[in-house]
Amino acid sequence: MAQDKPKARRGERLLDARGRAMIERRGGRRSSLRNDAYHFLRTASWARILVLAGAFFIASNVVFAAILYFGRANIVNGRGFADDFWFSVQTMATIGYGFLLPGDGLANAIVLVESFFGILLTALITGIVFSRFSRPSARVMFSNVALISDHDGARALQVRMVNERSTAIVEATVRLYLVRNERLANGDAMRRVYDLPLRRATSPVFALSFLVVHPIDGASPLVGVTPELLAAQNINLIATFTGIDDGLAETVHTRYVWTASEIVFDHKFADTIKTDDDGTPYLDLDPFHSTVPIAPIAQPPPAT
Repeated sequence: MAQDKPKARRGERLLDARGRAMIERRGGRRSSLRNDAYHFLRTASWARILVLAGAFFIASNVVFAAILYFGRANIVNGRGFADDFWFSVQTMATIGYGFLLPGDGLANAIVLVESFFGILLTALITGIVFSRFSRPSARVMFSNVALISDHDGARALQVRMVNERSTAIVEATVRLYLVRNERLANGDAMRRVYDLPLRRATSPVFALSFLVVHPIDGASPLVGVTPELLAAQNINLIATFTGIDDGLAETVHTRYVWTASEIVFDHKFADTIKTDDDGTPYLDLDPFHSTVPIAPIAQPPPAT
């Protein structure tokens, strides 16, 4: 049977599924166009970038039109501020339809300055767009739940991932971390990070799916855990992935985060490798997030 993705309770997430902080920041400086322009322009959404570029283009033309208008520059066939604005647009965009023309020295001087400004603006926007398009990214899908159940005769934590692109990822490496709240000996609260050793952390060629398994043995911080204990510790399970895209010949990376409510006990993942009637194997991603209940095995007592 299919296992629906559990809903995270309000306030339990410190990170979203892609590892971005959801906790409110107060104090300090925020990354913005004013104090961190390069990072802002590389990471802001496309909608924000397009709105910002369009607003800056219009505002720049309004400024140059105002200089033309209040400086009483002579624009041939111009009849007011609106024509000065459209003349500025044609100058900055190097369109030059031929109807509106500079008619005196001031107008020609403004054309000189505005043409140079337009070249710089075009170069800036071109660089931003190219840098955003040229940034490589991995299309790796993670299962929306993690499992704690029997695997190969032993208790294990399992997550599943699949390469959504047709090109392979070589030297694929995945790491798994557990983050949870703990009390120190002096009573202070601390959020502690544990490395979770994996049965296999690398794959020479990641082309299909990859089952990531952490054995819950005596050295694991997950020995004897229960859903209630995971929720009380407000745990996060974090997976990071890096590899070299075979088609791009560039390093790609991604990550994923699960909360306590997204860890399912005593289930296994549904099969995704199937065969046609003629015996041809294929990868079926429809049941990728689905799980099937299995009989639990005896669990060791929690570590003291």
